[in-house]
Amino acid sequence: MDSGDRKVINKLPQPVEFGLTLKRAMHLFTVRTDEALKPIDLNLGLWSVLREMHRMPGASASELARASFHAPQTLGSLLHRLESLGLVTRTTGRGRIIENHLTEAGQEVLKQANVTVEDIIGEALSVFTEADRETFERLATSLVAALALP
Repeated sequence: MDSGDRKVINKLPQPVEFGLTLKRAMHLFTVRTDEALKPIDLNLGLWSVLREMHRMPGASASELARASFHAPQTLGSLLHRLESLGLVTRTTGRGRIIENHLTEAGQEVLKQANVTVEDIIGEALSVFTEADRETFERLATSLVAALALP
């Protein structure tokens, strides 16, 4: 019997089930987004860096890592990939800090990617009423705030 045929004997505690549901949603969002962004040579990680670079022109790698939820080592490889695609430039700025900026091509690719991601999220949220979407956003924001507490 392979693991796909196994029966669940005991359900996990409700808070754990809820956490796993959130994790499944994030995983599916990542898979769908990566697939949709592939034609423009991006994935969710690269898009998140471009998005934050747009919000914070000239940001350092450590600033971008924090804002895009990446480890510094991961961010370094993402920046090199974006630079090789001609989407970002990296120049010496404040002291020894390397500043990161979108190129014109990077701005255009980001616009395309934003539309793609908005479509994915919009489609997923279309199963909710407007009131349910507002409630969901309010509750999700509250959950993030609660998880951010020390």
